[in-house]
Amino acid sequence: MAAGTTKCSGSPAKYNGKACASTTHYTGGAETACGCPSYWSVDKTKYTAAGSDALFGSGSAWCGSGCGKCYKLTPTCSTCSPDGKGAGNTNSITLMIADLCPSSSSSTWCPKKGSTNKYGYGAHFDMWGTGAYTSLGWDNPEVTYEEVSCGGTAPTTAQYDSDCECASNARAEANATAL
Repeated sequence: MAAGTTKCSGSPAKYNGKACASTTHYTGGAETACGCPSYWSVDKTKYTAAGSDALFGSGSAWCGSGCGKCYKLTPTCSTCSPDGKGAGNTNSITLMIADLCPSSSSSTWCPKKGSTNKYGYGAHFDMWGTGAYTSLGWDNPEVTYEEVSCGGTAPTTAQYDSDCECASNARAEANATAL
């Protein structure tokens, strides 16, 4: 790992038996790589993120298999961050993957699938941040993560299904396969 206070170690990086990831946040942008509208209305009250290749899934930059999946993120300690001030607390949040953090243009943070970023993490969550994220006070904390059901602080599956193009594409592909 690079300079900074961290609790995660090993390859892949883990803490207390859970997978670790780095985090950052971004604002702006057009339609997301999961087909969600720009400035998706739930982003003002719910947590969403652009996931690195391992989280986004598939070899494509559009409608990855990770679109619409939700993860519980828990800071490893209040000041732990590979490059920032940390979270200020260790409260968990749940967020949904709604975009891609491309390794081609963000390799410092967003690793290619099967590799690690500059800080030694194989996964990265780039949280969308003008609404709910801002209230967290997070500054690139190191987190553990695990896949969980959607809802709570993340959008619901129903919100994703009704608002994001990739959800309807996945349903159409599933229906075509079933025929």
